Amino acid sequence: MGVLVPRAGAFFYPPQTIAYSVAVLQAMGYQVMAVDAVGEGLDVAAVVTRCRDARPDVIAVQVAPQTWTADRVFLEALRECLPQVPRLLFGTGAVFVQGWQSWADALLVGDAEWGLGQAIAALMSGETVRGLWWAGQSQPPPPVRIPAGASLPRPAWDSLPVERYPFLTLWGSRGCEANCRWCPYVLGWGHTRRARDPETVADELWWLGQTFRKSRHIFRDPVFAADEGWVFDFCAALRQRGRPPAWECEDRPEHLSPELVAAMASAGCTQIKLGLEVLSGPLLHRWGRLPAPEALTEYQVQAAAVIRACRRYNVMCHVFIVIGLGETEADLAATAEFLAAAPPHHVSVKRFIPYPGLRPPEHIPLPEATLNVWAQELARRSIPARPGARARIRRWFRWLTRG
Repeated sequence: MGVLVPRAGAFFYPPQTIAYSVAVLQAMGYQVMAVDAVGEGLDVAAVVTRCRDARPDVIAVQVAPQTWTADRVFLEALRECLPQVPRLLFGTGAVFVQGWQSWADALLVGDAEWGLGQAIAALMSGETVRGLWWAGQSQPPPPVRIPAGASLPRPAWDSLPVERYPFLTLWGSRGCEANCRWCPYVLGWGHTRRARDPETVADELWWLGQTFRKSRHIFRDPVFAADEGWVFDFCAALRQRGRPPAWECEDRPEHLSPELVAAMASAGCTQIKLGLEVLSGPLLHRWGRLPAPEALTEYQVQAAAVIRACRRYNVMCHVFIVIGLGETEADLAATAEFLAAAPPHHVSVKRFIPYPGLRPPEHIPLPEATLNVWAQELARRSIPARPGARARIRRWFRWLTRG
């Protein structure tokens, strides 16, 4: 959704949307050249040169509000070099980019993997299709959405610098029916959850593991286990194929149970990213996370059970906390106390930053210095997993052979 990292070499996700979109376009008969400037470390001039040499009929550019300053520089260079080539913008948060009409002919609103092919055809013919926002229109059209059970070709990771990615990503569902008012996922993917067939997803994950041999595969679903039956079916399908590749997912406590964690672990799940947030009933209710303040007790019980199940079944539990929502220091202390009683393997503390399009409730955050102190305190409430036998042997061997 336009993630900015503070330094070269920092964590970033491979361009999953582009990998799927290329595969869809190729299936429709298009010849496609994909460029991941971030992954390859290319500057604007290098990317423009590639585009010029390819002599394209259309150039589609993934953009986001957070990266729009750099995106404009690239689009200006494209316009100077290839002024006659139509430019189409897309991206999960592209609809929130301000002033894009000066830099492109049209913008696709919604899921590029499902609508990009039709949008490109319409751009070349001057027609209108769902999700295509022409530069001359003042208001965006309804988004194009991948429907439930949609069939997509396998993502074309081989069209990208896949050897540079330490892991690959995939998805089993889009959208989320929750109403957390700090979350931008629903802005880009919608409030209606649409899941793919679990057999198809298991097949894709298996294929990724066999083809690219990565040690990690990360699901980008905002709520991976919202449908417990789907997860059990997916895990069963994956186990039937043999030894499953390692994979990771994210979700919220109420969607998980010790039994589900056990099934996921047996199917190759190595890490669960758990959105816990600050443990305050009134706060979580005001922000739409809990149906009522009184639901906090059950929420904590479920979260503790998930954390303990992760330790029991050797699944890394990575807890995420959002601060700056208007919580008190007593709320933060209660969260720290909970984490001390049920310590996860790792804790990440994120500062709330409103995403374009979000309408958060009125809140007065604590002073920045106070939030920084509590962020460090909460991050300490974790107990990393003990390295496995193989990792300990490798460390011992390196110690023996050092120098």
